[in-house]
Amino acid sequence: MELRVLKYFITIADEQNMSRAAELIHITQPTLSRQIIELEEELGTRLFERNRQNRRFILTDEGVRFYNYALQITELSEKTIAEFKTNKSQISGKIYIGAGETKSLSCVANAFKKIRENHPKIEISLFSSDAPTICERLDRGLCDLAIFVGFRNIEKYNYITLPQKDLWGLITQKTNPLSKYKSIRKENLLEHYEPFFFSEQALKNREILEWFGGSMGKYNLIGTYNLLYNGTVFTKEGIASCISLEGLTHIGDDSPLCFIPLEPPIYSEIYLAWKKDRELSAAAKLLLEEVKMQAN
Repeated sequence: MELRVLKYFITIADEQNMSRAAELIHITQPTLSRQIIELEEELGTRLFERNRQNRRFILTDEGVRFYNYALQITELSEKTIAEFKTNKSQISGKIYIGAGETKSLSCVANAFKKIRENHPKIEISLFSSDAPTICERLDRGLCDLAIFVGFRNIEKYNYITLPQKDLWGLITQKTNPLSKYKSIRKENLLEHYEPFFFSEQALKNREILEWFGGSMGKYNLIGTYNLLYNGTVFTKEGIASCISLEGLTHIGDDSPLCFIPLEPPIYSEIYLAWKKDRELSAAAKLLLEEVKMQAN
């Protein structure tokens, strides 16, 4: 299995058309078709369903699974080549960071700004998702560094604790009766039977569950989110509030939303982590050292 063929496969999957894919890759359609047939024979499975009427190539279930692997393999290959081609006299290259949603990312952003003053060829690639996905990318070598919010299994990595903690609260409409409170207690949520969305990851957070009394069963939890933006769409429509960290969405005079901290307050530690058995690139090391200086 060659990287070249994996890239061919990805292009066909993205375009859903063999002719357009061949044009983009700059090879003939018969040659491209033969490469994919040989790939399917090597894997022992069909990767595409061919629709002869509209000539669309749609991924099978096995094709979707292989597509995700192909993306990771080609991305890691490109990342490795970029690291080794770095000019040794001038630190450059791309730093890959996986991050949960947190305003503490500003600490990393300030460190990146600082190192770019002397090393303007350093770039950064940010990938935002939940902790399990970021863990997988970090373990596979697709991320150099990762930012975790209140992560319980942090000991499996090298890590530093960032100086700023994130505060949990309720994001709701300013017209909601709960907006009159300076802080939100669990009794307030029960009294109003307030419908709300909650972070999928936070449902596994021991401190959060303890705040709710150990169980969410008697609360009006109507949904979960892994990135807050989609949750606040429902809040703006007046469907449900969101339990969230502070500073992740725009709250101001021109916003229909407000943030009310939970009472008693709950804070989450923020960690910057990297694999114990992996040598960081020169650019990633530089950023890490700058973050450590700022954290201290």
